[in-house]
Amino acid sequence: MPQGSWLGPLIFIVLIDDLRLTTLAHKFLDDTTMSEIIAKDTVSEMQRTVDALVEWSEVNHMNVNSKKTKEMVLGPLSKESTTPLLMTCNPVQQLTQYKLLGVTINAALKWDDHVNVITSNVAK
Repeated sequence: MPQGSWLGPLIFIVLIDDLRLTTLAHKFLDDTTMSEIIAKDTVSEMQRTVDALVEWSEVNHMNVNSKKTKEMVLGPLSKESTTPLLMTCNPVQQLTQYKLLGVTINAALKWDDHVNVITSNVAK
């Protein structure tokens, strides 16, 4: 499918429609975001989910770009040190701030970073 075509995102959504994971999966055009809510004193299932995603991608002859894959822990757990996720034996980069669908999110769930980006753009 030629990049930039209007049919490309639609075909991609059809191709990943059967992607079923144990955590929440938010599919938007050519991007998939996985999230989970971790209750106090429980263990994250995200590594298992990443492993299932890699297995699904191999079965469906699709590549997951591990360099574009990021991890961000939000809320109170962001202050604790966590074991980084592994994707095909490579650690996934952990972020404290990320821009998702035009909104800058930070690990503390504060609006400061997003407001700074917006005011900087307006000042230009």
